[in-house]
Amino acid sequence: MTFDLITALVVAGAFTAGVLVYQRTAPPEGAATALSRGERLAVALGAAATVIVIGGYLGSGFRGIEHAADTQSGGVVKSGVGR
Repeated sequence: MTFDLITALVVAGAFTAGVLVYQRTAPPEGAATALSRGERLAVALGAAATVIVIGGYLGSGFRGIEHAADTQSGGVVKSGVGR
């Protein structure tokens, strides 16, 4: 695993998004119905995970299945030994 600039930016963005979502979901003063502390944390972690998934996709993209170039086209391989 390598650590590069894109990884650092994605992690920083995830932390920032998590903190901002946690603070924004705080109940206003005197509010009776609001998210509990655990629910706020779950929403913040979900936001951070979303940033990681999207950042990972944008940073490096999905790598498709790599195929070797025509490995079965020759049929049976004949050895030169014994002739």
